[in-house]
Amino acid sequence: MGPFGMCDSRFKLPGNVGFASQLHDAEACSKPPLPDILSQPLAHDRQSLFLSQVICESQNAETSASVTSKPKSDDKFFEVGSVECLVQNCPDLLHRDFIAMFPEAPRSPVTVVTVTQKTKHNMSVWSEEVQEEREKMLDNFIDGAREICFALRAEGYWADFIDPSSGLAFFGAYTNSTMFETDDRYSHLGFQVEDLGCCKVIRHPLWGRHVFVGSLFTTAPPECPLVQHLGEPQSS
Repeated sequence: MGPFGMCDSRFKLPGNVGFASQLHDAEACSKPPLPDILSQPLAHDRQSLFLSQVICESQNAETSASVTSKPKSDDKFFEVGSVECLVQNCPDLLHRDFIAMFPEAPRSPVTVVTVTQKTKHNMSVWSEEVQEEREKMLDNFIDGAREICFALRAEGYWADFIDPSSGLAFFGAYTNSTMFETDDRYSHLGFQVEDLGCCKVIRHPLWGRHVFVGSLFTTAPPECPLVQHLGEPQSS
């Protein structure tokens, strides 16, 4: 080390001589702890752990959703106070018009589902309140009819409905054939269409003019379980 070097505390005796026990103790104290590479997770391990946690949480969420959700057949398609779904075979007088409105539909027997929503206001008059309620009923019908069509198509049947705002098929291609709520053809489906001179209104046998009516068509027979469910009384 030389005469001008730093004095090593391990060699306290003259001539840089020290005790062996002191040397071993000093070496033991001076060695830094080695990293525990066997117990600490590596980057790959942390990534695998994270992915497994994500997959586990996803599976738990799917399981919880499947337990809490009801089958579609037990749900109500229309969330309103009073709804009537009348299921019947398509009348012969409407069958030709049906082909014109739905040219892509298969040539097979057709079932008609008329959906009547009871309204708070008289739909034969106009006001802001009536217009707001009509728009709400329109949204309810379209949302419910879409779900019904999706469910019927999942069972292998053809299904479509008339958009009350346009009188045209909702899913089908554009045609010149329309069927609005006040169309005289609704008289073949159990309704009365009144001509007030300035306009026409549809009347329900029980609810009168306090109704909003829509229609859905499908190749599913009336005895189809889903169609039978539609014919059951629905109320909130």
